[in-house]
Amino acid sequence: MINPFSPFPKRKDGIHVSLGAPERSILTDLLQQLITLIQGGDTSDAAMTRLFPAAYADDEEASAEFRRLTGDDLAQGKVENAKAVLRTLGKDRKVPLDTSEEQAWLRTLTDLRLTLASRLGVTPDGTIPAKDAATRVSENVYDWLGFLQESLVRTLVR
Repeated sequence: MINPFSPFPKRKDGIHVSLGAPERSILTDLLQQLITLIQGGDTSDAAMTRLFPAAYADDEEASAEFRRLTGDDLAQGKVENAKAVLRTLGKDRKVPLDTSEEQAWLRTLTDLRLTLASRLGVTPDGTIPAKDAATRVSENVYDWLGFLQESLVRTLVR
């Protein structure tokens, strides 16, 4: 059964983005922050470590060489995906996503969640340590991004 409340309804012509203006605004802001973070390239930032983990956990030298050879391309790909999602947010809701846009959404939602998880200090078991007001708001955004991601995956597999 198709969920009529899905943010990614599937119609005869494909998958559409069905988000209201407030949701599009939140995503636009998050995407712009993600692009700025990646383009800034601050490798000491915990979010960057989550977005670009070491290729070789037991070999720092090999990981550094891997980063040197592939880091720019990986960062550029993440920025291009985020920009593709930004473009789709500006599209007419009647225009379906193409396959590359669907993939950009999946990858970018993952990047947004990884970034926010690092900011919240999410532990491997999914626990968020502090619970002040700002953390609760961020946790809600983190959960909402997970809902978007799950909704898109469920729509894609139908």
